Formats: sequence, C-alpha cells, structure tokens
Amino acid sequence: MGLGFLVPAFLVGLAALAVPVILHLRHRDTERPQKFPSLMFLELLPIRTSERRRVTDWPLLLLRALALSLLVLAFARPVFSRSAAVERAARSRAVVVMVDRSMSMGLQGVWAAALDSARGVMSHLYANDRVALVLFDDQAEVAQQFTRDHAGALAVLARSAPGPRGTHFAAALRAARQLINRAGDAKSEVVLISDMQRAGVGGIAGLDLPAGLSFRSIDVGSRDRANTAVLSAEVHRAADGQRRELTVKARVIARQLKEPRRVHVRLTLNGRLSGEQDVTVPTTGDVPVSFAPVLLPAGQVRGSISLDHDRLVADDSFHFAFTADDAARIAIVVPDDAIGETVFFEHALAVSRAPIMRVERVRVGALDARMLEKTALVLFWDTAPPAGAGGAALDAWVAHGGGVVVAAGRRLSAGARSSPLLAASATGNVDRLADRGGSIGDVRLDHPLFSVFRDAPAALSAARFLQYPHLDAAPGTDVLARFDDGLPAVVERRNGSGHIMVVSLPLDSRNGDFPVQPAYLPFLQRLVLYASGRDATRLWRLTGTDWLLPSGVREPAVLTPDGSIMRPARDTAGAAVALREAGVYALYDGRVQGEPLALLAVNAPPNESDLAQVDSRELLLGVRPSAAATEATSDAPTREEVESRQRMWRVLLVVVAVLLVLESFVANRGWRGTANRLAGANSDRGAP
Repeated sequence: MGLGFLVPAFLVGLAALAVPVILHLRHRDTERPQKFPSLMFLELLPIRTSERRRVTDWPLLLLRALALSLLVLAFARPVFSRSAAVERAARSRAVVVMVDRSMSMGLQGVWAAALDSARGVMSHLYANDRVALVLFDDQAEVAQQFTRDHAGALAVLARSAPGPRGTHFAAALRAARQLINRAGDAKSEVVLISDMQRAGVGGIAGLDLPAGLSFRSIDVGSRDRANTAVLSAEVHRAADGQRRELTVKARVIARQLKEPRRVHVRLTLNGRLSGEQDVTVPTTGDVPVSFAPVLLPAGQVRGSISLDHDRLVADDSFHFAFTADDAARIAIVVPDDAIGETVFFEHALAVSRAPIMRVERVRVGALDARMLEKTALVLFWDTAPPAGAGGAALDAWVAHGGGVVVAAGRRLSAGARSSPLLAASATGNVDRLADRGGSIGDVRLDHPLFSVFRDAPAALSAARFLQYPHLDAAPGTDVLARFDDGLPAVVERRNGSGHIMVVSLPLDSRNGDFPVQPAYLPFLQRLVLYASGRDATRLWRLTGTDWLLPSGVREPAVLTPDGSIMRPARDTAGAAVALREAGVYALYDGRVQGEPLALLAVNAPPNESDLAQVDSRELLLGVRPSAAATEATSDAPTREEVESRQRMWRVLLVVVAVLLVLESFVANRGWRGTANRLAGANSDRGAP
C-alpha cells in the first residue's frame, strides 16, 4: 500500500506553513496611550509587548500549522492504494472526441446539444490530459491534433457547423485509430458525439481498433424523428407546335410523422417561381408532385424544388440543372443498298431523352472538320471509315475526343476497303444457323459499356445470332465481349482521348433477334454514350463526390454555391472539383462572367433525411473481436474509479474545522488571553 494524490499540484501549498511562523516572529502589539490623572492605583504587570525575536506560544503555532497542512492535503485528494495502480491511474489520458457534422445534425436543437456535450467531456479532463478533435460526415477531418489546450479545441469546434453531406462512422473511427497510434503510452479514450443515424453504420464490419481502447458514445439525437423532404426530380421536354415545353415532377417523402401533413411545394427555374402545388403527405411514405408545363428556358437551366420548412431545413430544397438543348448529334454513314437495315437502330436512339439523340444520315465525303465539330459520334454501318484527307480529319477529330463506331456485317467481311481507323479486320462470315444461332458468351461487365447489365447479365445472353463476321482484333485493342464460340463481338481501340469501336453483333433483324430483345435498347444507348465520351445527362449529383471537368476547358474556373471561385489545377487525369456543398456549381473558361459552359446541381444523400437511429451498443458489433474496443481492460483502476473509492479528503476537512475551533480557544488562553482580559478591565475603569 502507498499514499498517492489525485491532484499533487496542491502540495505546493505546504509552503504556506511559513506564514504562521512569520506572523509569530513579526507580531507587534500596538500601544494605545490612555490619559489618566495618576498611575498610583494601577498594578504593574511584567507583560512584554515590545518586539520579540522568538516564538512564545508553541501550542498556537502548531495548531495553525497543522490545520494549514491538513487543508493542503485535503485539496491534493490523497488516496491509499497500490503504488503502481495509483501511478497508472494518475497517468495522463489521450482523448479523441469525434463530433458528427453530417446533414442530419442540423435538426433543430441537435447541434447545440452536440456542442454542450463536447464542453461537458472537456470540462472533466485534467490539466495533463491531451485531447484531439475529429469532425466527420462521409469523410473524417482531424480538426485538432492532440493538445493540452482544451479551450482551443473547443474554439475549433465552435467554428464548425453541420454540412450537406452523409454520415460515415467508419471514416471517423479510422481517423481516431491513427491518432491513438501516435498517442504513446497514454491511456486512450474515444468519445463519439452523434445523433447515431443508422444510415452511417456501413463499412464498420472488419474495422480494426486497438485492444483495450475505451470507447463511449453520446447520443444527442432528438426523440422526435418526424421529417419531410424532397427526394428527387424528373424533367421532361415536349414540343407543342412551335413551343417547347418543360414538365417537372418531384417526389416528396415523409418519415415518422404523427399525422398527415399538408405542404406547399414550389418550383423555381432560373431564379423565377414557375409552379406551385399543395399536397398532403402521409405519416410515412412518398407522394409524386407534378407541376404544370412551362415554356422551356433557353440555354443553361438551373432549378430547385422546395417545400415548407420543418425541423430539418437542409433537405427541404432539391436542386437540379440541365441544358435546354443537350441533344447529341449522331452521324450515320449508310451504304446505298442498306437503307432499310437501320430502322431498329434509329428508333432505339430516337427514344432517348437523357440526352436527346438526333440521328442524321451523311455521306462519306461530308465528313470534314467543320461537320465533325458539331457531331458527337460517327457510325459506319457495315462500311469502313474513309482513308486519305477525310480519314485524316476523322483521325484528328477522334484524337481530340470524338467517337467512331463501326457496325461490321457481311459487306465488310466480303472485302470492303479497309481503313487504319479500324480496330479489327473481318475475314469472312460465321454461319450459326445449324445450331440455331450463337449467343454472347463472355462479357466484361466491369467495363462502362456494360455497366447497365451488371445486375442482369443474362439479358445479353438471351439474344441469338444466325450470322456474324469473323473478326480478328488488331494489336493494341481490347476485346470487350465475345460470342460463345470465342470470336470477338465488341472490340475497342483508344486513339488519344477518343474511342473507336467495332461491333460484329448483328444490329438488324435479318441475322438475329437482337433488336427484339430487352437488352437491345440499353446496349445501343450505352454504346453511343460511351463511344462519344458523353455519359447520360444527370440532373444532379451527390455531395462527397468529384466533378471531372471537360478536357476542352483550358482555364477552368468553378463558381460554387456559396459564391466563391475555385480554379482547380489540371493533372494527367484532368481537372476535378470536390463537391462539398449543396447547390448549383457553374463552370467557366477563364473569366467568371457571361453564360457558363456547364452547370452541375448537387444535393445531399437522400438517406440523410431518414433520422432512424442505431443503438450505441450495436455500433461496434462489426469490429473484429480480436481487437475490439472495450470499456476498460487494464488492471489499474481508472481515474474516476480511484476518485470514487477515496473519501479521506472529507475527513481531513472535518479535522481542519475542529482544529480551527480549537485554535480559537487556545488563542484566548495563556498570557495573551490574560493581557486581553486586563486590557478590557482597564478600559472599563477608565470609562467615565
């Protein structure tokens, strides 16, 4: 057993023991002359009231020194325990405070509760304890490295606020793990302050945390989780005679309402109110909201759908942006004897709305640089690309991002003239009529061309092909799909930043049933979008993602929703902008003025509107058991346990109170008490 102190700094107060000694040695009685007619009736007493050089009242001095010593010991908080345990208990802590700043924390009253909880955690830290601050949403940021300046860490937290991003607990725990690994031999503790949104628990399974780590969570979420939000938007263009109209539809969702709610929904286009609707949302569920058609604005269009605010304001508005005329021009080079073969192909592209695909038949001689500048894709229907001057212009256009698709058929395989732009050569035809047609066997589902079939790969293998060209892929090309006999079906070659595709799948109904299969339409649309370098037009994207800017912009400048200007640097992969805010981003080239080159709307993840919570006891269930965090696994008691088990300081304070009473009694005894009584008696005699 040994004696330890929880607050040993107070032992410095023992230096105050010198104060009673100094008072005893330096004390002087003040002489107060009294006027008397005669001193003959006064008794002479040998009381020394002049300067003294030695202690004359040892009991009083010892009482005062003892009282002061016990008072200092009481404030130092003594505790009897094993010396090693006391040493480990008094060891400083390294505390990581993780504060959730996702969109759901913006619910009325939740962020204020989070700040109060953080202040409460730091107010219980001792002077030697170090604290680090991690702010997280879908990513984690170490806002404050380990420091003993607890007030400074709180100041950093006070400058933060909830944002429009999702929740990801795993990112915060990884950041805390990195901090703990650099904390040395200090006792580690992690405190999570969050509304414990269930949507953020993904990715925790398999997470590795240090053994013995003390972890606790503080739930600041509201018990009232009712919420209404705008979930999505749809845009449809239509022509009414000479007018081009726009129809906008939205979905409004409600969760855990106590009763159905009547909301007023507003549509704003380019800053002007363009529609209003009153709808009643159920207690839980979603309702569609359709606005009356309006005249389609010209150029870039930015829009928003908003409803009456509730306790979570951030999801009461939804942003979208698009170009009024975003049509992709597709030029088709068709031989004179193949006019009727492209019917299915052209109809499949005509139904596209994101973007609109405008098919135009052209002759090989019309493929000059001026025409190609306005074209997104050139498709050669069973004919080879041109050579000579036309081929040079086409090759330069492809190198700068253009796309070429060659639909190979019987004409190419019969010896049509070849071109250096071809990614494969056709050497005859394969007849599969005897085995009732071939099918697609091997497909690279990881390629963007087949991304729509990742969840339904059987849709491609359902088509049957009676005859197709025998392709030989050229060196330096990629075979993206093969028939069941191993022959290439789709071949790709990159030329600069452009794509050259050769497709031997019969795209008409003469040599197979592919045009009547469900996979025909999505395959052709993905083929055109991928080969032309254009993905499907998206009305919005989610926060936490990146915007890869078009390669043709020389000096990109991006105007963010908060009004600031970003000039992203360009590297080998191009220029990209991190989408951290909700709203509309505008892209310019050089100066930020005039009509933007492109608009991009950004919204918070829809699952942030779902305020359902996860039990804090379930949060770490996915952590690997071999390294799971525990509340306290050390043999040494925690500082709080040591403090709760010792009561000696209260006893010392009681003893000090008793000594002070005894000191008052002793101070009025002995020669000093006699002098005081005689002085009082003489004063009474001299009174008139």
